Amino acid sequence: MSDSTAPAAAPPTHPPLPPATGRRVLVNTGALTSASLWRIAMSFILQLLIARRLGVEALGIYTTAMAYLNVSQVFTELGLPALLVRDLAQEPAHRRSYFRRMLVIQVSAGLLTWGGLVLLTGILPYSPATVWALWLVGASLPLFAVSSACHTLFQAGERMELVFGVEAVINALILAASIGLMWQGYDVVALIGLIVATQLISALVSLALLARSRLLPPPQQPAPTTFPRLLRRATPFFGLSVGDVLLQRLDILLLSVVAGPVVVGVYSAAYNLVRVAFKLVQSFWRALYPTLSRLHRQAPENYARLARLGLRYSLLALLPLAAVGAGVADGLLHLIYGPDYLVSAAVLQISIWTIPLFLLELYAITLLMVEHALRAALWITGVHLALTLLLLPPLTMLLGAAGAALAVLTAGAAGAGLGAFLLWRAHLPLRLERGWLVLAASAAAGVVTVLLPAPWIVQALAGLAVYAALIWLTGVLSLRDFRALRQIIAGNAAQ
Repeated sequence: MSDSTAPAAAPPTHPPLPPATGRRVLVNTGALTSASLWRIAMSFILQLLIARRLGVEALGIYTTAMAYLNVSQVFTELGLPALLVRDLAQEPAHRRSYFRRMLVIQVSAGLLTWGGLVLLTGILPYSPATVWALWLVGASLPLFAVSSACHTLFQAGERMELVFGVEAVINALILAASIGLMWQGYDVVALIGLIVATQLISALVSLALLARSRLLPPPQQPAPTTFPRLLRRATPFFGLSVGDVLLQRLDILLLSVVAGPVVVGVYSAAYNLVRVAFKLVQSFWRALYPTLSRLHRQAPENYARLARLGLRYSLLALLPLAAVGAGVADGLLHLIYGPDYLVSAAVLQISIWTIPLFLLELYAITLLMVEHALRAALWITGVHLALTLLLLPPLTMLLGAAGAALAVLTAGAAGAGLGAFLLWRAHLPLRLERGWLVLAASAAAGVVTVLLPAPWIVQALAGLAVYAALIWLTGVLSLRDFRALRQIIAGNAAQ
């Protein structure tokens, strides 16, 4: 019998992940997401307690110290974790050699950064309490370098639950010990000193977990690279890390110089609420980034659909949040911080609109990174940072904390606008279906919130109810959207 009539061979398909691999992906994703959310929650609760117990100036000093800590940690890591997580996942035989190099480089960088902070406090017009806080921040950096090197190996070995374990214990310890110190009458400088002690515990625990984790399987081989070459390879990752941290911390750093701790405290009371939303948005797109990258190559149509759905659902959630939140800023701040922080209401009413702008900006950066348009993504970050640097000092001196919020809002609008333009020029998913109806429903929710003569909680609930009714009755959101989301998730699982 001739085989000329045999059916054509089926096109090759991508085999599903083995069950063990699938479970590992779920564990890793859940662990990193949980660690991020836990860190956000502990940080927010601690700053809330500082605001209520120690006052606005102490909150300003603590926020300034944390901003310097976040930026200094990036300069301590020098982009090495992002590079070596990728490389050591593929070459486990080089882990011990690279770990030793990381320790040398990052501990040295931490010591140099500590020295830079000490020199900086001699130049900038900081109060004695802020100077002591920054010196203590610097003292934690060499210890952080050890923890960072260990966590790099945990991630390279796909043992993210170890990262979560250390993060959960250390952040809970910081919160508990800080509460004890505050109720014993200690000031904000003691709280910063506590970070040095907990960072030492983190380093020791991380080293102990690494020794027991079997992440350095024999035989280990010397790494085929030199220190200068390793640093050159890490440079692009370092640039991205610096841009990322400055997007969320440059405003605090500038305010600490041009305005002082009281204005920083007034600004921070509102900004800390906004920053929680920033971190959630950031976590959302970081979680989608690997899936988008895979679908971009394997299933371009699903890639575009997932990108549009991610943008759509994010904006559907964040636009009414901004509109209603701006309307009840006074009541929200009174509930969270107490009556002394009502002066921050104007800052919150302005700053809360940066949330949907940050979403658009991060959406553009994520898609451009998926498309390997790294230079375009860096342009968005660069424009945002440049405008913040240019506008924040004069507007702060003119309008105080509200002026700083206005400068950050303007810079965010420019970044989001440039991102939208770059996506449009590259023919990438951008259009929001029935976007004008979403804007109209959000505006209606805001108007109802402001005009309704009722307690602020009732105002907020009424505004959200009006928004939900309008987007449902106009068909902006329907059962079809949920079916589309379910289909694309099912399609992703089959890839």
